[in-house]
Amino acid sequence: MMSENLFAYTATDAGYSTGTAGAIHGDRTAASATAFTAVKNKIGSGLNGDPAFFNFFEGNSSRLVLRQYTYSTTDLRANQIIAPQGNWQAPLATPTWSAVANLHGVANYSSSWLYATGYDLSKIAVVNMGTDYSQDFEYSFPTSFTNFTNPYADGVFHGEAMVVVGTSLYALFYVNKGSGYGTYYDSIVAKFNIDADLGELTFDSYVTAGKNSFTLDLYNNKLYVCSLGGMQNAGSGNAETKLSIIDLSNFTQAGVTHVTIDNPTTNGDFRDISIVNDNHVYLFLGHYDVSFGNLVGGVYHTTLANLTTPSNWTKIIDVNSMGYLWGIHADGYRLWFVKGTPIDVFDGTPTATVTASKSFSITDMSDFNGGNLNSACFIAPDVVTGAGKLKAAGVSAPSASKSLASHIRLAREARELAEKCKK
Repeated sequence: MMSENLFAYTATDAGYSTGTAGAIHGDRTAASATAFTAVKNKIGSGLNGDPAFFNFFEGNSSRLVLRQYTYSTTDLRANQIIAPQGNWQAPLATPTWSAVANLHGVANYSSSWLYATGYDLSKIAVVNMGTDYSQDFEYSFPTSFTNFTNPYADGVFHGEAMVVVGTSLYALFYVNKGSGYGTYYDSIVAKFNIDADLGELTFDSYVTAGKNSFTLDLYNNKLYVCSLGGMQNAGSGNAETKLSIIDLSNFTQAGVTHVTIDNPTTNGDFRDISIVNDNHVYLFLGHYDVSFGNLVGGVYHTTLANLTTPSNWTKIIDVNSMGYLWGIHADGYRLWFVKGTPIDVFDGTPTATVTASKSFSITDMSDFNGGNLNSACFIAPDVVTGAGKLKAAGVSAPSASKSLASHIRLAREARELAEKCKK
């Protein structure tokens, strides 16, 4: 048995003026999470009010990057590159990437290149991991790629997520019309070819998913994209919410399968998906109540074969709770549920109604009474030390673990909409 940091999180005070970072610690292979602990303040003081973690690999070594969003595209705070099982107060590097003001996604190619994108500028930074993670150059999407035919002349693009498969980078951009949360176009999943020596990108092609998309989960050469279908609504889900399944072996619009549910205005929007293996797939659906106070919905279990048949899904967790940051992750040993502010942990791979074996409150994770969970990032183990463990659980070693970065955007939007409801 070996205890390690399994899960990185950031929290803020009630007014989002200052933040802290911590980890949930325990034995990854333990049968139960009851002995897991939250380790507060692993970085000390000084974080701002919008810090967030992301996970990637440098060769076989798992890494974290911590960003602190300043709500400026020029006055940027340096990122911190951290060894997850090392000293978080002694970062490996502290680079500033001028192309990324509000980091939402990272993906690495081998041990050489790290790609990063952000919400505010819709750019891709090419980061050289061999030179203290410095930014070598950048691309603006879509304007840097002249062979991309933009379907939305008045669209505003936002970088949301990335994944590398082989020598290709796939990037998710959600698109809205102007500012605000009112009008959305179908999101773009763009494919770029990677120059292994220089890190340069050439645009290959793209497909579209749903509106207001925010996940880009990879499993068995397919990408899974959850789309709300429009803005977050008070009291109902969106009629156009969907899960888009993109077959990378047929990266054309014909290779995209859309999954929809009956009565989405009542049953809620697609908010997350996590796939352990062919036998265990988890989905989270829900919408806010009329005051944006509680999120109402549920977590479902199904198999990969039944994923396109929602009538065969089983609701295992009923949701009607306060909070703004939501997401799920199943690692083969347990199901993690970021539940607004608390984090609930469920042992095993549950297939029926289940009760959490461990729950972490905001005061378990921070010193902020009445504070907020701001980000959640599930830490992948180093390939050398961790791959065998993952295979024992029936899952493949991941290219990186899951960061709920785009869920942070939804959380911020929901908080703003809740404030409007009070006026």
